[in-house]
Amino acid sequence: MIYFAFVHPHLLYGIEVYGNTTSNHLSKLIILNNKLLRILQNKSIKAHNSELYKEHCTIPLHLLHQYQILSCKYISVCIS
Repeated sequence: MIYFAFVHPHLLYGIEVYGNTTSNHLSKLIILNNKLLRILQNKSIKAHNSELYKEHCTIPLHLLHQYQILSCKYISVCIS
């Protein structure tokens, strides 16, 4: 609940714009997100990232960006 209350909304805000940048620019944000998930789940540094996202029912940043873009596209097609 803490993650979805305080972290997830900040990741979603403007992801359609900043998600198009290079992975070099996003790497710090991705690393920080992974660290937060490890802390909240009390996992070691050796825990695999996919396990962290799966147990917390969320997706990595690059997939979140794709999801938001596809959602916006789907909504615009449905409205027209």
